[in-house]
Amino acid sequence: MASTVRLYVDAAYAIAIMALVGISAGFATAGITSDTERSLQVALAVFVLTGVFLTVRLWRITRKGILPSVEAVTPEA
Repeated sequence: MASTVRLYVDAAYAIAIMALVGISAGFATAGITSDTERSLQVALAVFVLTGVFLTVRLWRITRKGILPSVEAVTPEA
């Protein structure tokens, strides 16, 4: 049960990060170009690209092997 809740919390964090970065890029584009349609396109594109980045990062983290055991790391005396 706790792992399911953790999954939803992590997903909520990821969506919040994606939205924050996308909205910031959209506002910056609107401030620079004064074009609301272009700023919406940029915000949506950055939202999607951030999601792709976070997905690839998560995929790379989970592909790493299990950490070595303590016996394998500890030098023998």
